[in-house]
Amino acid sequence: MKEDFISDKRRVSYLAATYNRIYRGQSVLIEGDFGAGKTRFLKLLHPKKLHAVWVESLFNIHETLAAILKELNYEATATYRRTPQYLKMICNLSNCFIVIDEANDLDARVWPYFKRIIDAGVPIVLAGLPKVRTNLSRNHPDILSRLKILILYPIEVEDFIEKYKDIQQEAVEQIYMSVKGDMRKFKEICTDCRDRAKELNHQFVDLFFRKKTTKRPLFLSFYGPT
Repeated sequence: MKEDFISDKRRVSYLAATYNRIYRGQSVLIEGDFGAGKTRFLKLLHPKKLHAVWVESLFNIHETLAAILKELNYEATATYRRTPQYLKMICNLSNCFIVIDEANDLDARVWPYFKRIIDAGVPIVLAGLPKVRTNLSRNHPDILSRLKILILYPIEVEDFIEKYKDIQQEAVEQIYMSVKGDMRKFKEICTDCRDRAKELNHQFVDLFFRKKTTKRPLFLSFYGPT
């Protein structure tokens, strides 16, 4: 474990949350843009008495099921004929969890099989770009409802949140999402917001919502002590 990587509060919290889900036989989706450290985070997962089974996201369903069993030293051949048998075997597994990086590359046909595995209590930890959640919300909302979503931001963003207490965390996250990972633009907007707050003699930068029914921020607001 790299101390400089896991020392930020979000990753410590996410690691604990992922362990809790795995031990309960539940699944997780780690979401983040390019360079957020998703793969590196997955490699930190070493729960006690549970074996991590890493699976390539580019496989078709027959290869995926066979690969899971091979990782556990079963003899398995990737064929359509044996797919029902392999699915049943995987659903009966214990003392292991499945790890899939680059989940955005998964074949659409694997998701119904993953649903059966998740429902059987075999944990799956997926990591991918935000479009994974978008795809699931459109095509497999029932599967998305079974996953805990953890949004991972680059360490640089985490450091910014920790350093600049005058910008509320949710505001920082919204700015980051709006610039689509462009750190230069991200820093520029944050600096502009802080400068404007200073001009107005306000102490904080936060989000302002016109209606309680919407989650979309209309603009950043600046406010002083209440």
